[in-house]
Amino acid sequence: MRGVVLLALIPLGIFYLGPRVYDLTATPYRLDQAVMSANNYNPALAELVEHEKVTLSAFAALDKMKAALASVQETDATVAAELNTLIGQISGDVQSTLDQAGANVDDLVVSLDALTAHINSLQPPVDGATTALAGNRATLASILDDARSTAEKVHSARVSAEESANDLSGK
Repeated sequence: MRGVVLLALIPLGIFYLGPRVYDLTATPYRLDQAVMSANNYNPALAELVEHEKVTLSAFAALDKMKAALASVQETDATVAAELNTLIGQISGDVQSTLDQAGANVDDLVVSLDALTAHINSLQPPVDGATTALAGNRATLASILDDARSTAEKVHSARVSAEESANDLSGK
């Protein structure tokens, strides 16, 4: 039985599988022959293929450039929005500070005007005091001389008291 099955498989392998195996091994050769025939028919075919490769790589680079440009535009829009927000915040803060500074300057001007009025009201008494001071300058010089003399005496008394204290303590 085994022998009969084996004998039946041999013609099947020769007539059915043989041509298929031959076709599988012959296909690359046939493809090469087709390419060579096409090249003989149209010699510029290889050049066209090379141009196609260059064109495809150029389109790939163009797609990358488009993606990069879209990314840059998106980043630009995001940065512009953030800058506008930041400018608005800074403008609000600066305006508030300027308003407050303006109010402070106005208060300072009012205070300076009041001080000027007070100083101007002091001028006549100062003029009288200058006259009185000129008359009493000699008297004040005498009082200062007496004060210096008294201060020297006080200093001498303190030094003497300190020396006496040191003598009593045994230093």
